[in-house]
Amino acid sequence: MKNAIVLLAPGFEESEALTIADVLRRGGVQVQVAALEDRTVTGGAGVTVEADCTLEEACTAPDLVVLPGGYRAADAFQHSEAVCALLRRTAEAGGIVAAMCAAPLALAEAGLLENRRFTVYPTVRDRIHTGTYAPEPVVCDGPVITGEGPAIVYAFSYALLDALGIDSQPVQTRMLYRSAFGTNAEPLPAALPEVKPEARDKKVAVLMAEGFEEGETVTIVDLLRRLGFVCDPLYMDAPIVTGMQKMRVHGDRPFSAASEYDVVFLPGGRPGGENLRNNPAVLDLLREMNGQPGKYLAAMCAGTTVLAAAGVISGKRMTGYTGYAEKLPGAIFLEDAAVFDQNLITSRGPATPYPLALKMAEVLGADTAALRARMLYPQAGGIG
Repeated sequence: MKNAIVLLAPGFEESEALTIADVLRRGGVQVQVAALEDRTVTGGAGVTVEADCTLEEACTAPDLVVLPGGYRAADAFQHSEAVCALLRRTAEAGGIVAAMCAAPLALAEAGLLENRRFTVYPTVRDRIHTGTYAPEPVVCDGPVITGEGPAIVYAFSYALLDALGIDSQPVQTRMLYRSAFGTNAEPLPAALPEVKPEARDKKVAVLMAEGFEEGETVTIVDLLRRLGFVCDPLYMDAPIVTGMQKMRVHGDRPFSAASEYDVVFLPGGRPGGENLRNNPAVLDLLREMNGQPGKYLAAMCAGTTVLAAAGVISGKRMTGYTGYAEKLPGAIFLEDAAVFDQNLITSRGPATPYPLALKMAEVLGADTAALRARMLYPQAGGIG
């Protein structure tokens, strides 16, 4: 079994880090999510994660070391001799060193970009004075793999699997990657009420039950917070919730606060979906919100089956994971990346949080064009 270290430092890009670890674990890689110092690390979007270990405790001979982006985290990596030493040691031993967004700064500091092609987030380009910059989403040059920016994380992660000798195609298929970036999300109906982009009075609750999909969940939180929305992960029992890929994320508030929100989002993850379906209080909340003007119910992947269990989908157009049409009786099942109808906003699988988050934001009245550009969504294959 191949082993990898995904490093975290304060200010890291949560959607990048957790998605990378998620994809690698789906591919059978033994992943240690390692913190530069304290195991409890808060990212740039304010999501707090419990790392598996510290860098000092991590594997000393990994097959792969990955640095996610985030300006503060990238600076910390760049100025850490321990990180640079690990990168050099891994490359010298025949392993792979990878970084995305702003984090290739550390590869340059470690001397690993000399005579190599690389990519990096555009605003950081002028801070690297070695190697050959290539304005491409993902660049693989020998043992060095770099990714351009946040929305590129899926292509970047699949490239890591391939570099380790693991076929990424089955993982791409299971995550419905082509549904997210190979086809367009269904356009919004013309009848949506006009809301000024600066109006951010709507609040989104994310229900995290044990076994939820970590990567897709934190990506939703990240994107909506970037747009200025209040978006809070709510926990059902204990404040630290363990996801399907064994990553531990802090909830901000208890589930009892859910009725205060305008949108309730149900993440994917089969165990997480089952735990939500088996919770009568969750089903009661969905039924109550279903009848209230201005309230929305959002779900993706296995989360859509929770809407079905609550009986709030009849006659509505929606989507869900491959083969879920029979699990969503009474709904009009579509295979678009993201679908909005009446009060439901749904998307398909683990690789589709971008279409869903953007759809949610647009339904709530936000202009997402600037965010799409900043996250490099068009470069990933999404709609500009």
